[in-house]
Amino acid sequence: MTDRPTIVLSCGEMSGDLHAGRLVAHLRERLPRHRVVAFGGERCAQAGAELVFHYRDYAILGFTGVLASLPRLWRLERALRSRLRAADLFIGVDYPGLNLRLAAYARRLGVPVLYYISPQVWAWGAGRIPKMARVIDKLAVILPFEEAFFRARGVSAEFVGHPLVVDEKPPEPMPWEAREGVGLLPGSRAQEVTRILPVLLGAAARLAARGSADRFVIGRSPAVPRATYERIIARSGVAAIIDDDAAAVIRRSRLALVASGTATLQTALMETPLVVVYRVSPLNYWLARGLVTVDDIGLVNVVLGKRVAPELVQGAATPSALAAAGAALLEDEAQAEAMRARFRGLRALLGGGRGSARVAEMAAELVGA
Repeated sequence: MTDRPTIVLSCGEMSGDLHAGRLVAHLRERLPRHRVVAFGGERCAQAGAELVFHYRDYAILGFTGVLASLPRLWRLERALRSRLRAADLFIGVDYPGLNLRLAAYARRLGVPVLYYISPQVWAWGAGRIPKMARVIDKLAVILPFEEAFFRARGVSAEFVGHPLVVDEKPPEPMPWEAREGVGLLPGSRAQEVTRILPVLLGAAARLAARGSADRFVIGRSPAVPRATYERIIARSGVAAIIDDDAAAVIRRSRLALVASGTATLQTALMETPLVVVYRVSPLNYWLARGLVTVDDIGLVNVVLGKRVAPELVQGAATPSALAAAGAALLEDEAQAEAMRARFRGLRALLGGGRGSARVAEMAAELVGA
């Protein structure tokens, strides 16, 4: 054991681990005496955190996935609660199902709580906002409208900029004339890939048949085995290529078919025309329908405040509908350019903060260092 002051950090999935890894690196610089004990992944560990649980052992999608995994999740929560009893600060990174409960427990212990990357309660689950106001000392948000939204509801929030812009500093979009083909981005988790990739490949077959495109490249998630993609491709009969660099796939494509999530923002930042698609199990969709309070699910559309990119969700997400939406962007240069023009202001909109460096400063303020 050690008597060094301790920060307990919980991020729970791959995207959170990426952002938390940068935060841990800044924490090591700003608070060198503090140890960081983490529920995360390789990025946290590489940055210097003591990894006590790995997110890959708890990968879950949808309400039904949570129900099936409740005993395992409860054991994880109990172990993290035990760590919190000796902590000087708790940092939750996204992953609200677990992290808001841990935040409430930390508050009961008198441990300060910093939350980075807010739950999207402006889209669904607004009933959690009063709890957030009670248990979170400081909320670091990454979407420009969130600071005012949360402050108006009693949550101490600060916009720190989106990590895609502030921390990653993405390259400039590739010149249009140098691009080719269609990028297929079916999500970052195995459950998403197995449900969405067949639809994307079905659309690709139709685009090829009508002569709209002849090159299709899949951006692989590092959390999903390559063999998973290969099996789905083999069943589809489409000559698609797998590329481990999803960001490069987006940057060099003339069109991207993208599963709803952060990848829609990443695609728009590369000024790549896109169609947003999402499918979950029928039960998960039925359960979610009564909770969602926004018209658009694609983050790019939410941030822009208008449906700029077409969205095809659940029953509407068919190969033929997706191919029709994609063909319109591939075959109509004016329509594609109009969408790209709307994307050009995103960097300025999502920037304006200091990202994880500022979050580390907020951590130092909460521990009095």
